[in-house]
Amino acid sequence: MAFDVKKINEEGVVDRAIYILNKNMPICSPTDTIYGVLAIDNEEAQELLYKIRRPSKKPFLRLLPDIDFLEMYGFKPNDKVFELSKLEGVSIIIKAQDKSLGFRIPQKGFIKELLDKLKKPLLAPSCNKEGEPPAKSIEEAISYFKDEIPLYIDGGFIESPPSTIVEIEQNTIKIVREGMSIDKVKELINKL
Repeated sequence: MAFDVKKINEEGVVDRAIYILNKNMPICSPTDTIYGVLAIDNEEAQELLYKIRRPSKKPFLRLLPDIDFLEMYGFKPNDKVFELSKLEGVSIIIKAQDKSLGFRIPQKGFIKELLDKLKKPLLAPSCNKEGEPPAKSIEEAISYFKDEIPLYIDGGFIESPPSTIVEIEQNTIKIVREGMSIDKVKELINKL
């Protein structure tokens, strides 16, 4: 299988990405933090991502178009989830009874445009083979996956702090990893 490389600002790139994603194939694209390997959140695409990206089968983070998509997963957002989800680069893990979900709602950029037009959640592990460092350029991404991914979207060199990860279980909020927007997260947690 061959692969294609498109610039992030190239005309029609969002539509091309949606076309590939809707065929249950992954793409490599900038997210709101780093490059990610993105796929529609369904069983077929998830199995392909496990095969090429995460053989350990650890759960994937989801990128959601907006907070209303939490209901697809059986979660109703409380005030804490709602407020934290509005912060840039903040990933949230919700734990309730026998289930959990890790998600982020991108606030800007190409990934926001893609999600708004696609209107579906995306599985979104970082762009690297399991155990390797995340790709900072499209060239590094291609070196990891070659033709296993049919579309690479080039957003240039990306060196960004990771997302901050916050875990919410009932009324408890715990910071799992400090990263983007950490000061705003701490400030918001103190208010909630």
